[in-house]
Order: sequence, then structure tokens, then C-alpha cells
Amino acid sequence: MINRNIFKKLTIFLVVAFLCISFVYAGDASRVGTAAGVQVQVPVGARAIAMGGADIAGVSSIEALYWNPAGLGNMEARAAGNFSSQNIIADINVNYFALGFNAGRLGVLGFSLKSFNFGDIPVTTRENMDGTGSMYSPTFATMGMTYSRSLTDHVNVGITGKMVYESIPRASATAFAADLGIQYKNLMSINGLRLGFVIKNVGANMQYKGSALLTKARDKDESYDDYRYRPSSSDQLPSSLEMGLSYMKNISVGNLLVCAQFQNNNFEQDQIKIGAELELMDLLYVRGGYNTIMKDPDNPDFGESIFGLSLGAGLKYSVGGVKMMLDYAYRPMQYFGNSNVFSIGFGF
Repeated sequence: MINRNIFKKLTIFLVVAFLCISFVYAGDASRVGTAAGVQVQVPVGARAIAMGGADIAGVSSIEALYWNPAGLGNMEARAAGNFSSQNIIADINVNYFALGFNAGRLGVLGFSLKSFNFGDIPVTTRENMDGTGSMYSPTFATMGMTYSRSLTDHVNVGITGKMVYESIPRASATAFAADLGIQYKNLMSINGLRLGFVIKNVGANMQYKGSALLTKARDKDESYDDYRYRPSSSDQLPSSLEMGLSYMKNISVGNLLVCAQFQNNNFEQDQIKIGAELELMDLLYVRGGYNTIMKDPDNPDFGESIFGLSLGAGLKYSVGGVKMMLDYAYRPMQYFGNSNVFSIGFGF
């Protein structure tokens, strides 16, 4: 039997270490726009998005794959799945599909795929700036494999290995990264209080390569053209350190969940997220959240959050022994209209 005091000490150590790291590596406004593979930052799942992305401490089952892989270890079903679709800036659609399989004492395995649909984009050249008549569509995708298990009744851990892939005509880029998460239930022996940590997108740099980076050139005193390769920059992925708390309380009409999260980013300002979920009769869910950035004291007028308020609802029911979950989230976007997110989940 593992001594619980060890995990209490480990939790205290993680909290102190996280706060120290966040203080030393505060969000850097000067690096905004210089990261590669920013597709990994696009959130998925209507439930968590409706709560402002704040529930990394309590998120569980198949929904946890993106937010905190440790939560996958709480999956009670033998198998579960989730499909999510949303529209974001400039009519870009993001589709997400995830599957989880419970292997009992061995832990829980998960697979996820997130892909982007940019639509058709006209091909332009220096000679045909209005278009050549041809069209192309970039390919952006993130594929992940997750393993999670419960170490004790109070502690879950999880890790996700992911491949980030992007391509345009005659050029592409690939990077490998990992997410590492931990969840602690009933913190300080308080029922319903949970603590969560997650480190996201730690891995290799991303660099485009391909024949699109070749250009014609002629050496001095030569009569023929040759090709020269112009290498693109090799850039880091936008990694983050996140710490969150959640508390669930049983009230007369159901359960009320409140949560908060601090997110330390290496390529932008830090963020604070808050959210809440009200469960009614284990059937209907009403959710809300808010996301804000922490201003840089040296650049108080720089940076703003496109997404602030978020709202949503969910419906859970069973059909022939299969538990179904329908979720919706709404996010007004500053300057860019509104974002609607739909999710369908199942477990059996």
C-alpha cells in the first residue's frame, strides 16, 4: 500500500515548483506570433470550452485527452468516444475525434485526432496575383496517443505523445511533443476538492521542408540557372504549464462544480480561467466560463483575449445500455463573430 503522506508531500512540492517556474518563466509578450504549430492551442470539446477551459483538475474520461491526460484514468466505461466540431476565425472548421479503452488495472488507453478544414484557397504567383485558376487547401492535424491510470484512490497520472503535422503545396513540417498531467482528488481531505497539473506541448522544434523552398538563381559569370535551397526557420511549439482547482458540492437540485485555472505560456501572456457547471437531476447541464489574460507590466497596452465569455449546455441519456452525451458551447469572438462548438460523446 502506497503511503498517502508521500502524495501529500509530492502535491505540496508540485505546487511550490509550479509557482516558482511560473514566476521565473512568466508569459512573454515579446514572443507572441513566433511559435510554430499553434494548431495545438485550439481547444476541443464543448463541455470544457463552455467552462472556459478551467476544469483541468476534475475533467475525466474521454474529455480529458486534450485538457489533462490524467483525467482519462477516471473512465469507468469499457470504451468511450467523443466527436467535436467547431468553427473558428475566418470560417476555419476544426473537427476532433477521440476513442478510449479501459484495460482495468493496466490503465486506460486513448487515441485522438484533430484536423482543420481551411476550404479552398486560390493559388497566386508574382505573375498572377489575382489567381492562376488553381486552388489548394493546407493540411493541419494533430494525432495523439494517451496512457493514464490511477495510482491510488486519490492520484491519477497520464501522458500523451502527439505528432503535429502541417503541409502546403510542396512543403510540410512535422514535430513530436508530449503532455504530462496529474490529478489529486479530495485535496486536504476535503471531499469534492481536486487539484490538477498539466504540462503541454513539450517537444521538438517544427520546420518546413520541401521543394517549395527552392528558388532559381544564377551564379556570377554563368549562363544557366540553378536551384538554391532557402531553409525556413526552426521554431518551438507553444508549450504551457497549467495548475487548476475544482470543487464539487451537492445541492438540492443536483451538483454544482466551480473551477479555476492559472496557465503559464512560453509564447504569450499568462491566462486565468474560471468556470462553473450545474448538473440538474443527472440529466441536464448548464455551464459558463470566462478567460482573461494577465497584462505584462512592461507592456500594459499590449495583448488582448479574443475569447472571453463562454456559455453552454449538455444533455445526458442512455440508449440500449449506451450512455450518450450531447454538448454545446457558445463563444463570442472579438472582431471575428461567434464560435459554436458541438460535441457528441458515448460510453458503454
